[in-house]
Amino acid sequence: MIEARVSRNNQRLKTKKHAKSAMKVKIIPILALTLSLALVKASSAQEKLEKLYVGVAGLSGALAHAFIPKDAGLYEKFGLDVDLVFFQGGTQGVQSLIAGGVQFIVSSGSETIAARVAGADITMIAGYMNTVPYSIVADKAVRRFADLKGAKAAVSRFGTTSDLAVRYAFEQNGLIAGKDITLVQLGDQGSRFAALTGGTVQATVISPPFDLTAKKLGFRILADMADLGLHYQHQAIATTERLLAERPETARRFLKAFIAGIHLWMTDEKRTKEILAKRLRIKDNEVLGETYSAYKKLTEKKPYPTLKGLEFQIADPALRNAKAKGARAETFVNLGLLKEIDRSGFIDGLYKR
Repeated sequence: MIEARVSRNNQRLKTKKHAKSAMKVKIIPILALTLSLALVKASSAQEKLEKLYVGVAGLSGALAHAFIPKDAGLYEKFGLDVDLVFFQGGTQGVQSLIAGGVQFIVSSGSETIAARVAGADITMIAGYMNTVPYSIVADKAVRRFADLKGAKAAVSRFGTTSDLAVRYAFEQNGLIAGKDITLVQLGDQGSRFAALTGGTVQATVISPPFDLTAKKLGFRILADMADLGLHYQHQAIATTERLLAERPETARRFLKAFIAGIHLWMTDEKRTKEILAKRLRIKDNEVLGETYSAYKKLTEKKPYPTLKGLEFQIADPALRNAKAKGARAETFVNLGLLKEIDRSGFIDGLYKR
């Protein structure tokens, strides 16, 4: 009797062990299959993202509209895997666009105009900052523009927005660049400001937040060009006509993501400031607030270029290049996609959520 009971108990234990073993065998393949499907799904999602290289003419608040959608994940939302390539001024970026190194460039309208006049396949598809946010800042010993006669002033590159802005400001105050004052090319505004603080140059052109920093350090702000109400295509998005013809959907998705980034700036101060602080390495909350507010004020919700501003910018190369004489502003833009996106209600819909 006792032996029979022991035998039956042993049999039940063996049965339970076999059942557990069978369950493990079943569970392991199921887990493996689940993990495999998850990896395939993730890989498939990654494959759907289209790779793009986007040039940016520098690292500043005015150009932050290129990296806001990057850091907020908006490019990915519209099916794009975007790598940003930062240049020392827009001229280098435009050259890269023409050579095929980047597919889009975020830069001033001036560089696009100069390249197109020279025969390059390039056009503006949007313009999100239609005036100049620059300030002319000078050495602490300078009190007025006249004090800069015989001095040096820094610009990024000749033919760029900073170059035209400096020339315009000096001419309005009786100084002729190249005659009364020497212009030197020093790259982005970080480099220009460093040259000013180091005494290499006596003046330069800067935009927020460097103007606030300059004031705190005792440098003289001679002019705030935004107050002049000058129509000027300060920042725009450009690409090639070839890309628009061959990959219209790519351009459409990029433009939508960029516009969504503008919407983020306009409606989410906290997130925008976080991105600005990280990218521009701003630790001072006052400087951060000034940067955010200044460029929010200057940014177009619907990024249509300023044709009046482009006409002003065309006038400069027209002085040296016969091809630019009589050129119409409309020939430097292709707004088909922007108008389509606007008519669809996409932009208005962003602000109704």
